[in-house]
Amino acid sequence: MVWRIHFTAEDLERIQVRPTLGPLAETVRAMCLLRCQQQPRAPYRPWRSQVKDRLTPQMAALTALIPPGSKGVDLAMLTGAAPTMEQGVKALLAMPREHLLVEMEYTDREHKLPAAVWAVAETGGQARLRLAAAAVAAHQVLVEPYWTRIHACLHAEHVARLRALAARGPDGLLSSLQSQWVRWRPPVLEVLMPADCDVPLNGRGITLVPSVFVGQIPCLHQNPNDPAAAPWLVLPSADSRTGLRHLWDNPRPRGAALAALVGRNRAAVLRTIADGCSTTELADRVGISLAAASQHASVLRDAGLITTHRQGSAVLHVLTPLGAELLHAG
Repeated sequence: MVWRIHFTAEDLERIQVRPTLGPLAETVRAMCLLRCQQQPRAPYRPWRSQVKDRLTPQMAALTALIPPGSKGVDLAMLTGAAPTMEQGVKALLAMPREHLLVEMEYTDREHKLPAAVWAVAETGGQARLRLAAAAVAAHQVLVEPYWTRIHACLHAEHVARLRALAARGPDGLLSSLQSQWVRWRPPVLEVLMPADCDVPLNGRGITLVPSVFVGQIPCLHQNPNDPAAAPWLVLPSADSRTGLRHLWDNPRPRGAALAALVGRNRAAVLRTIADGCSTTELADRVGISLAAASQHASVLRDAGLITTHRQGSAVLHVLTPLGAELLHAG
């Protein structure tokens, strides 16, 4: 069975390539992967073994929206491509009741949802707050420990597709997607799915997004609350097809990558400055001399990672957005 996505010339010109749906969407996909027995298990076996004993009752509000064997309620399409977990949770909490109900009713037709879960549709209610907390708890276990590597993997996929689009045009990009699941037969992109369906784009275009936790089977998302919106075709990353072991093996403690890049002392200085501090406070907290603290701050400032503001006779060091991003990634 196959979904046939019909392109017009306008649709080919409106193809978009996104780097990721964001950590919230990957968290939902990861939970779906755990609960779906149809997905290939081998590429995810180390990850499953690491996370299976860390699931908690707090995540029940999320798992209730993902009946076993289903793709679950499409929270990713409802919240949009949120680049950070904080933005994803904010979108989840603000989601209109009617929009969530449409997706829940769609899932319920094939896989009955528990009666108690319907309260989650109420914006601002306790059930919605529990869902947000469940998503955060699941993210901390399923995705966050691996996110730096996952994000790098998805970024590489994004760059490769952008280069294919620039060098070979829309037709060449769609040809590059060919796999056992996807065939480009101009002007139709065929995607193997557990149903037969024709999807005319009618000028909406399409958005291609890589995902680690989509598994090895692509997934097409359409927004029932906005028929004019371009569908998302979520595709396995190249690493998902060839092996994911490097994503799961020996995750380093948080901060190890940063220390390897800039040195242990300078990494400690950057982490200390995250809370804002003077040079004297920096020296005391890190346990280095005042002269060393001043030198480290000068190097980090020249690299654009911190900025320094004078307050009377003292100075205050704070992170720049670049410094904050590096600290978060490391």
